[in-house]
Amino acid sequence: MWRKKETAAGGSGAAPACLVRPSGEGRTGKIPKGYIPMVLVGDEGEGEERVMVHVRMLTEPRVLDLLEMSAQQFGYGQRGVLRVPCGVELFEQTVRGHRWETQAH
Repeated sequence: MWRKKETAAGGSGAAPACLVRPSGEGRTGKIPKGYIPMVLVGDEGEGEERVMVHVRMLTEPRVLDLLEMSAQQFGYGQRGVLRVPCGVELFEQTVRGHRWETQAH
C-alpha cells in the first residue's frame, strides 16, 4: 500500500505531490492514477527508494532538473521504472520547495 509522503501532503485537498512505498513491501501493487513510479538512486550506501510522483510535478523546474540528470546518467532508454540519481533528502527538499513556492502564490 502506498502512503502519502508527509513532506509532500498539502492541506488544499489536492492529490499529494508524491507517495512512498514503505521499504518492507514488495514491488507489486497498483500504481495510483495520475502517478509515475520512480526509483531514487542515492549515493553509495544510501540505497534506493521507490516513490510515486504526481504527473503535475513533471512540469516543475526542479523536478525537470532531476529528470535531466537522470537522462545524463542513465540515458533516455531506461527499461522499467525510471531511475533518478537523487538521494531521498534532496528529493524531499525538491518537493518541499515546490510546496513552498505554490503556497506563496
